[in-house]
Amino acid sequence: MLSDDALIFLQHSIKTVWTLEILLILRRDPGQAWNSDELIRESRSSTLILQEVLANLQQAGLIETDGDHRIRYRSATPTLERLAAEIAVAQARRPAAITKALLSVSSDKVQNFAGAFRVGKRT
Repeated sequence: MLSDDALIFLQHSIKTVWTLEILLILRRDPGQAWNSDELIRESRSSTLILQEVLANLQQAGLIETDGDHRIRYRSATPTLERLAAEIAVAQARRPAAITKALLSVSSDKVQNFAGAFRVGKRT
């Protein structure tokens, strides 16, 4: 499905299904610059979700914002482009597997968080 590098990048930089969805929207046409309202409408998300997603994508080095606050896909390095391309292909071929890979990290975090509050071993 995904190389180890792409899986790690997906789980630690993309992090959410919303981020993946908006990344794929932006990546479809790297030359197109979007404003926030257009991305919200296209992704059927919200302002709050979009703000979080754009922060994640900016931190991951996958987008740029111009002086008019328009957003476009742009990977900071060829390696990031390769990873994003691999994830896009895998999402097109096996979307359920990609969603499962994303959600498995969230599930592990919840279990680890809950485990921190266990006082003793239950019998």
